[in-house]
Amino acid sequence: MQECPYTDKCYRKNPIHFKEYKHAHLDAIYAKGCAAGSAEYDIPSKYSNELINQQLKLLEKLFPKAAKETAAPEKPAKPSVALVAPSSAPPACSKPVPKELPTASTSRADDNSNLAKKQKLSERNIRDYIPVVVEKGRMAAKLERAAPYNMFLTAITDSKPTHQEPLSITLQEILDESLGEIESSVQINFMIDIGWLLGHYYFAGILDKPLLVLYGDESPELLSIGKFKPQVTAIRVKMPTPFATSHTKLMLLGYANGGMRVVISTANLYEDDWHNRTQGLWISPLLPALPEDADTSAGESPTGFKQDLMLYLVEYKLSQLQPWIARLRKSDCSAVNVFFIGSVPGGHRESAVRGHPWGCARLGSLLAKHATPIDDRIPVVCQSSSIGSLGANVQAWIQQDFVNNLRKDSQPVGRLRQMPALKMIYPSFGNVSRSHDGMLGGGCLPYGKNTNDKQPWLKQHLQQWKSGDRHRSQAMPHIKSYTRFNLEEQCIYWFVLTSANLSKAAWGSFNKNSNIQPCLRIANYEAGVLFLPRFVTGEDTFPLGNARDGVPAFPLPYDVPLTPYGPDDTPFLMDYLQG
Repeated sequence: MQECPYTDKCYRKNPIHFKEYKHAHLDAIYAKGCAAGSAEYDIPSKYSNELINQQLKLLEKLFPKAAKETAAPEKPAKPSVALVAPSSAPPACSKPVPKELPTASTSRADDNSNLAKKQKLSERNIRDYIPVVVEKGRMAAKLERAAPYNMFLTAITDSKPTHQEPLSITLQEILDESLGEIESSVQINFMIDIGWLLGHYYFAGILDKPLLVLYGDESPELLSIGKFKPQVTAIRVKMPTPFATSHTKLMLLGYANGGMRVVISTANLYEDDWHNRTQGLWISPLLPALPEDADTSAGESPTGFKQDLMLYLVEYKLSQLQPWIARLRKSDCSAVNVFFIGSVPGGHRESAVRGHPWGCARLGSLLAKHATPIDDRIPVVCQSSSIGSLGANVQAWIQQDFVNNLRKDSQPVGRLRQMPALKMIYPSFGNVSRSHDGMLGGGCLPYGKNTNDKQPWLKQHLQQWKSGDRHRSQAMPHIKSYTRFNLEEQCIYWFVLTSANLSKAAWGSFNKNSNIQPCLRIANYEAGVLFLPRFVTGEDTFPLGNARDGVPAFPLPYDVPLTPYGPDDTPFLMDYLQG
């Protein structure tokens, strides 16, 4: 058994990983604890107590004999174990496989009392894997009630009010059979814990259905998953540069009735991101299959969503996506009321047909065409889980490229305009220290000291993370959103939910060579949606705070008015977890 490539920096909590790789630092702590016969482990101060304890508890469950031994310390034996459990049982996840779990071979002839017993048992066992469980069969009604925005935040384990909130959601609900019988699916994401994901597929009853996985982060488990689960095809997205990231979080769900659904998210597919972190998701309405004789241009939405998403999927240049692109082309997307906003790696120029295709320039061109006129005094409000290297001052990239696009509206070009202010919501050290997970709550906020030290000007634009109205002030935000709103008039002009953090890599930066047509250079794959009132509600703005003339208020993920950083506040830096 080879040593884990992450050595003592390993953050994994998936049994598949621990069955395939050894961890010398954990083995030493584990063996010493077994020898001492103590219920607690002596964990060196350089490690995170909470993470190491969770990993050690996992070892106890995987190798219980070693956990009970109290003889002289020795490395616990790791028995030979299949990488993934048989198809009749859930795959290895971040929780132990329940022994009593009903299998697919359960007889249909069981009497009613026995069936009821098994249903209760199944519910109990699903709670061993998934901390927030919602009654099955109700997601279709919940999605219908979420119209016209169809935007949700993930349920927070340690915030009980979110478990019942109408606009909270779990991954199981996205896979719920009330939305349709899933016959195949695609998961495009940065980080994927395949055991955890397949555990959800098991409980949704779709473990044996074809699954295509496109992932960005290195994952030894995904390299060989096809050998053990032939229905899973896993492909790591190749990036043109070492610093580029396949950062999109997108699901394509295909149903047995021929329809499909698109889900655009901010959450990675592993346990922590669906635990105590604030994440956002947009779920499309059902996209029915078009008649066989339908025109090729049929089924497009007023926002051009179908064409834009197809063009985005084509950019991956993967034959495995071709059937899904064809399926999308033959789907009726006319009910979609949002715009697709994507980023793809490369240099991109404006075209006469489509305008700017990607990144901040694409968002700017849509705002210039469709956004109602906005007073220049209204700030651009950004919120993300990381911040890139933005330059020596606010003018360098923020104003010249980014805000210059996000300030656009449908006012005629020509009159003198002011540059609106920037407000950036990012958790402070105090926000994180008071989170549900304490300092570990900052594990999803990879903003470093070296970058922060180079842009001291940013602090005057920073705002605290507060989400009391949504019961998520202590759930650190991995969500990313961008908007402009007017507190006096209680309205929102537009809103973007996306995987894109505030960075040049995600949104793109223009070359400054005046001798050629401006080229927007983007490093990452990103995906998001733009909510524009005219297409969602038929009005010029969204209501803020309260419903207006029967139109529900837009579900902002944070509290307004915003709370600026105080003189003693500092942004949370990943370095705080490393020393």
